[in-house]
Parts: sequence; structure tokens; C-alpha cells
Amino acid sequence: MKGTRFIWRSVGLAAVITTALLMFGLVYAIMDVLNPQPASYMVEPDKPKPQTPLDQDSIRIVALGDSLTKGTGDVSGKGYVLNVKNKLEQTTNKPVNLIGNYAVNGYVTEQLLKDLLGQQGVAYGIEQANLILLTMGGNDLFAISQDVLNSQTDQLDPDKVRERMPEPLKRMEQILTKLAELNPNATIVYSGMYNPFFDLPEMRAASVHVAEWNDAIFRLSLKYPNMVYVSTFDLFQLNFSDYIYTDHFHPNQLGYERIAERIIQAIQ
Repeated sequence: MKGTRFIWRSVGLAAVITTALLMFGLVYAIMDVLNPQPASYMVEPDKPKPQTPLDQDSIRIVALGDSLTKGTGDVSGKGYVLNVKNKLEQTTNKPVNLIGNYAVNGYVTEQLLKDLLGQQGVAYGIEQANLILLTMGGNDLFAISQDVLNSQTDQLDPDKVRERMPEPLKRMEQILTKLAELNPNATIVYSGMYNPFFDLPEMRAASVHVAEWNDAIFRLSLKYPNMVYVSTFDLFQLNFSDYIYTDHFHPNQLGYERIAERIIQAIQ
């Protein structure tokens, strides 16, 4: 008899405890729905975000590359570099200084890499900047296309183009790595390439190789937290005659203005 009472008391106590646990779980679930707590993976509100040139008291620009960075084809003489400078002055109300435009007409990846490794003045300017503007690779690709162009058919051999591309792309990786080493805090903007012969049926296929180059640079840029790839290819695809200079190679004044707009959008 006593054993039976003990069993029933144990069962009753277990039922009470179970009911209490269920009620506690129900109340906890309701409170969690009404007052959700931030997930552990959310960024802490006091964690500082990486600074951009727009966060600084002043913006200091260095430009590197080839004739596109030089501004060839712009009758106003501004090119995209001075357009970026002027637009930043207008939109930020901060002092914007062009430390130096070290671009050289006709430059290829080998020459720019040599400057970065051996020119103390160029390296010093890069170290002082917080915004680095860069175009490079167009002359490398143009030289490759000239070498592999079939003179009889005026057609490019895709296999030969792809066979030659890894070498300048390797130098581009070295260039980007060196820039990041010289100034790990500056924002580096690479302006992608376009096909300057897009309107010529026999050279339209070159757009594939330009796209492959741009894709490779975009992938490289992802390795560096302060590097930005800016596309320009589409600007010259549907509005070619509006944005190309009379030399049929460089952007004109309006083309450079559009490139500058893209850069401003990318860093804002």
C-alpha cells in the first residue's frame, strides 16, 4: 500500500515538473518572438567600418596607367582623372588634390611594373594618396591582337590570344599586389577595358577577349579589400560613336566624363 502511494506521488511530482518546464518553454518562446535578440553573427554596432577617401578630411589622388589615364582624346584636356577630381570637389565640399598623374601614352604592364619597383618618386606619390586611379592592359591586348591577326582573313585566332594573355595578366597581379603593399589603406580603382573596334565586324569577336581580361582583373581585385573594379565596356557597346574619339581608339570628352561618373558611383 505504501509502495503504491509512493509510486503515485512520484508520478504526480514528475507531472508537475514536466508541466512547469513546458510552461517555461512556452513563455520563453513567446518572449523571444515579441522581443527578438540580435543574432550572434550580426556586426557589432561599435565596430568601425573601413574608411574610404570620402571619409577623410581631404582626398589625395594618384593616377597610373596608359593613354586612357593620360586623357588622350579629350579636347578639354581633363580626361577621366580631372573629371573625377572636379566631381569629388563638387559633391564632397572637401579639398581634392591630384598628387600626380604618372600615366604614359603607350605604356604596357611591363613598363608600369618597372616604374612601381624602381621609381622612388612614383612610389612616394602612391604612399601619400588615399585614392589611386588605374587603367592598364589595353596596349598589351592590342599588341597580342596585332601579332595573332590573320592577315588574309582579318580574323583573330582565339586560341593564340588566350595563349598569350596569362603573361600580362601575371604582371597585372604583380602591379596590384605592389600597389596594395605601397599603400594598404588607399582605395584603388581599376577602370575596365572596352573594345575600341566594336563597330568593325571583323574585330567584334575581340570583345570576348576584352571581357575575359576584365573578368580576370575583377577576380584579382577581390583579393584586396580596398580595390574596386569599374566596368566601362557597356558604355561603348551601344553608344560607340557617341563616346569614341576620332582616332577610333580613345574615348572622347563625353566618353571620359561617363567613365568618371562610373568611378564616382563606385566609391560613394
